[in-house]
Amino acid sequence: MVRWRKAGEGIIDFAPVQSGAGEAYGFKADQPMGALHLVETGGEIHRGAAAVFRMMELCSSSAGALLWRLYRNVPAFRVFADLGYRLVSSIRTLLPARACRIPKA
Repeated sequence: MVRWRKAGEGIIDFAPVQSGAGEAYGFKADQPMGALHLVETGGEIHRGAAAVFRMMELCSSSAGALLWRLYRNVPAFRVFADLGYRLVSSIRTLLPARACRIPKA
């Protein structure tokens, strides 16, 4: 039997802030984060679009490596990536509802 490995398995551990896992890094369990946060083993913290691109790179995604490089080195790309992240995160609760809406026949 073939066992498929999830991207990031063994590389990234996910933990909800509400579990108290982030308290060591200054994240309070009772306060909303407002964005995805990535804490690297060296203690460096990335937030929002930076966290997404860095996680993609850590999971050996060639697209992620390119996006992370652009994010770090091209200020204009960083601005648009952060704006895009904020836009998507502001409507994220609407996305599943719209994607699952079945048109009436």
